[in-house]
Amino acid sequence: MDFALYEVAGEWESRSGSPRVRIYRNPGRRGGGFYVEVSYKDGTRFSRPVRKYWGGIRYFDLYGYVALAYDAGREVLQLSAYGDYYRASE
Repeated sequence: MDFALYEVAGEWESRSGSPRVRIYRNPGRRGGGFYVEVSYKDGTRFSRPVRKYWGGIRYFDLYGYVALAYDAGREVLQLSAYGDYYRASE
């Protein structure tokens, strides 16, 4: 279940209409932490730091914890509150 955040950095889209997601490294932060940006269709954006819980669980807090999981074989990012995401086409 554990994965490196650099593997999932980039733009992600949901096929079920959930908000667009971008995972990026913040070089301005000491240690270069990663952030998740959730973009809603009305233009609202939230940027939250990605945390790692005991046991390797990755999550961010957006009005409650949203867990992240990554299936490298299928290239699918899963967000507990939003479902499956696929890399955005350029």
